[in-house]
Amino acid sequence: MADHQPIFIKVAKYTITSTPAGLKTALLRLIIYGALIYLLAEFLKWNVKQEAVSNKFSEDSAVEYVQSILLLLSSTVFLYTSFKYRSLFPLSFALFAFMMASLIREQDAFLDEHVYDGAWQTGAFSLLILASLLIYRKKAIFFSNLNNFVHQFSFGILLSGIVTTYIFARLYGRKVFWMAVMETQYVRDVKNVSEESLELFGYALILVASVEFYLFAHAKNIEIELKTHQAQSSFPISA
Repeated sequence: MADHQPIFIKVAKYTITSTPAGLKTALLRLIIYGALIYLLAEFLKWNVKQEAVSNKFSEDSAVEYVQSILLLLSSTVFLYTSFKYRSLFPLSFALFAFMMASLIREQDAFLDEHVYDGAWQTGAFSLLILASLLIYRKKAIFFSNLNNFVHQFSFGILLSGIVTTYIFARLYGRKVFWMAVMETQYVRDVKNVSEESLELFGYALILVASVEFYLFAHAKNIEIELKTHQAQSSFPISA
């Protein structure tokens, strides 16, 4: 009878730590981002009480201004990241261009009235074309950045914000849907309040994503510096 030989299975090594650093980080994010959403919800409640009965959340409402502020903040964070961390410049600038083009689009009525009709198209598409040219010139770096970015927490939040704002909110705010909901009691203000509130939430998610993207870029930069330092230490230059 053949002897039974022991079978050895190589198991990957995992570092086990008892420090709750991940829990602390999660709770901190929950508190900060939760507070932001709470403040926006309170703002919506306050604003809906202040506006005229038949003109809630119109094009010149406070909600529209806050949406623009959130877009401006997001654009600023992406632009700042693109210049502070040059290794992520193509991706950071592309995200900045998309957010800034959205901001310009939000100002379409103001630009058409005070600049010229169609001014927002000129500004938005010029910026997107510039970003496209930059991506083309640095496409290798861009795709390398993108391949890394899609696996990050910030990408998930950004994708959620974009889908909420640019797809679901538009479909959710269709007149035919709300006419079916309210039937003979259709009130346009209800549709406006619902759609604009959802867009505001989407813009808040995008702002959160921009902050998380900055944190990702910062961590990535530290990783690059560490690898560079280790490489230099491995090959000392003799005098």
